[in-house]
Amino acid sequence: MGFSRMNRRDACLALAGLLAGGLAPGLAAADEFPGRQVTLIVPYEPGNTGDLWARMVAPKLSALWKQPVIVQNMPGASTMIGVAYVMRSKPDGHTLLIGSLSTTMAKLTNANVHFDPQVELAPVLKYLKFKMVLATNAVTYAKAKNLHELVTLSESVPGGIFYGGTGPGTAFNMSAGFVLRGLGVKYSEVNYNGTLPIILALIRNEVQVLENTPAALKGHIADGSIYPIAAFGEERFPELPNVQTVREAGYKGFYPVLWNGVFAPKGTPPRVLDRIAADIHAVSTAPDMKDRIESTFSGFIPQSNPQLFAHEIETETTQWRDFLASIHFTPH
Repeated sequence: MGFSRMNRRDACLALAGLLAGGLAPGLAAADEFPGRQVTLIVPYEPGNTGDLWARMVAPKLSALWKQPVIVQNMPGASTMIGVAYVMRSKPDGHTLLIGSLSTTMAKLTNANVHFDPQVELAPVLKYLKFKMVLATNAVTYAKAKNLHELVTLSESVPGGIFYGGTGPGTAFNMSAGFVLRGLGVKYSEVNYNGTLPIILALIRNEVQVLENTPAALKGHIADGSIYPIAAFGEERFPELPNVQTVREAGYKGFYPVLWNGVFAPKGTPPRVLDRIAADIHAVSTAPDMKDRIESTFSGFIPQSNPQLFAHEIETETTQWRDFLASIHFTPH
């Protein structure tokens, strides 16, 4: 049975009254954030630092937003499967990407990427900057205890030394490349599927140097199988006070700091981006979270917001583009 003409009119008036009176919040707030479940897309396998961080903050955000916040792993295609999924999602803040430097550099470093994440994604905030060190093994450390000596060693070995990396164009390889090339270290890359195989290769002296966090290398540093020889930072790290910085070693150029950040689909309203950034920062820097995050991931939580994050990405991209041109890098 259908409504009569009068019934239709009354129904419309009744619905308008409900909306105006706040009695239908689900309808009135359909486009508000957060209005439903929020999904954090992690474009990596479980156990990655981005995955672990997301699972730390998700319950806190859920409590703050009074909506479920779930973590969904979507690895594959050098993270581009997860990136593309978020790009295609509704730009309302309810689907977010846990990204990294590799995300923003993808178009420059991967010939198989036919879209530009920097264009198709909206920066929300940089939530962590990693402390990174260049490290070597016991055999190499006996010959080179700092970067100056590593340069000399690399020049004395036919073909140079080997750097253990995660693949051409990846953030690990290219950030180390800034410094190693800038100082004149003669080296070749040997790439592995993941950081654990690289660490094992270093201990076995299959490679002579790698880049990683102090936290990832802590046990091996303690047992003397791995030796950090330079810190990627403007100041020495408190946990490694005797390890010189790359600046102290004489490196004057730009070096990228590896980071993780949150992105939303392009077109997400600025007020939503600002809300998400402020809430994630507040949750991350709460007394019960800040030390836990920074110690777990061997990094620090920077001040960040959508505008600052976007500016940093733009500046960083210019530096990367110049560096890639200088070494005639061909996207893999």
